Amino acid sequence: MILPTTFLILAQTAPFVTPTHGRPSHPSAFPSPSPEVRITVVNATCSPSISLSVAGTNLPVAYPLFRQGEWTGNAPLKTPEIHYLARNVRGDTVADRVIRFRPLSSQILLLTGDLSTTGPADKLPQVASPATPGIHPATPNFQFHIYPDEAAPREGCRYRVVNAMPSRILILREAGGGGKPPRQLSLLAPGGSALFVRQPPCVEWEAEIDGKTYPLQIRQEGDPRNCLIPFFLRGDTPSFIRVFESP
Repeated sequence: MILPTTFLILAQTAPFVTPTHGRPSHPSAFPSPSPEVRITVVNATCSPSISLSVAGTNLPVAYPLFRQGEWTGNAPLKTPEIHYLARNVRGDTVADRVIRFRPLSSQILLLTGDLSTTGPADKLPQVASPATPGIHPATPNFQFHIYPDEAAPREGCRYRVVNAMPSRILILREAGGGGKPPRQLSLLAPGGSALFVRQPPCVEWEAEIDGKTYPLQIRQEGDPRNCLIPFFLRGDTPSFIRVFESP
């Protein structure tokens, strides 16, 4: 039986910050576990490619050509505090951020932005509007979003849709069939996201962007997994990817 579709509109997620505590008065009888963190980085920017450097570990890792629509995961990192430096194709710095992740966890770091300099750096441009003459932000438009990477619960999958398209509205619908019309699930402004819980392994959805409809299907066999689905622009054309989380 297919469970009813439920969803929750989420605000932009902020990095998790661990409070600092003093040292214990007596040493522990057991060593503390290593604060390993598994991070999957997803490039859903509207730039064809960026360069991403990762510091804060014994062996810094660099992605000199990190194309949009690609994602990558590191081996477990020994520290939850990671320093990210993103550059454009010319080598100019577009973002410099230190993020503290939750220790002993798996996380997804979603990168969004169009690298423009005509509006706020921490928020995607909304409905197209003329730029204000003489006013420019200090840094290009670029955002970091952090989401948990979890195994699918027994009661169903969790599918998270993110609108990473500047100045575009995303309307998400459940595809019609059997004489039933399509049913609207969510309307997402630029930078918005919707989390759908208790979902079956296979869904038939569709996205409407600028009056054009794009099919969005998720079809899984075997052990079902949660999925992150960011929409972004390749040039001026909407595109999306499916990033399945840990089994």
